[in-house]
Amino acid sequence: MYAVVKTGGKQYRVQKEDVVLVEKLNANDGDQLVLSDVLMIGDGKKVTLGTPLVNDAAVMAQVIKQTRGPKITMIYKRRRKNSRRKQGHKQDLTLLKIVDIAETGGSKLSPKKVATKTKEKKNKVEIKPKTETQSKVVEEKVKTKSTPSKTTETKTKSASTKPEIKTKTKNSTKTKKISTKKS
Repeated sequence: MYAVVKTGGKQYRVQKEDVVLVEKLNANDGDQLVLSDVLMIGDGKKVTLGTPLVNDAAVMAQVIKQTRGPKITMIYKRRRKNSRRKQGHKQDLTLLKIVDIAETGGSKLSPKKVATKTKEKKNKVEIKPKTETQSKVVEEKVKTKSTPSKTTETKTKSASTKPEIKTKTKNSTKTKKISTKKS
């Protein structure tokens, strides 16, 4: 069974388990898409043509990866004018694997989305005392409240004065004061 699908202003003849390179589609790697613009479906000698689309037909595809095409270079030159310009372009493309072709019931197909991974910020915490004459150095582990699974090491010098804490993240640096209690 094969189908002719329209996407990105172009038409593609696809079969089950085919890998197709199409114009960029808004989807993450691993997501499934339903391509509902089916122009024709063929199964052996039985061919169904759409006017312009086949009713209730769809093609299920899975995104393998988002990629870019080869570099195309354009050179503009005007004769005897001492004028030249060189320009390059790479087209954004999506690599699809055809999972299923549905001749009927295409409106009932539901694509599966892959859970996106969130990027976690790494916090680095340093505690510096106000005076350098303090004697003891104590290492303790502090868990940050924003991400409970992360632990960071901090160094403090125990004294009666309040040490300053500098929290370094990728975006900004913050300074806080913490009171220390002796038990």
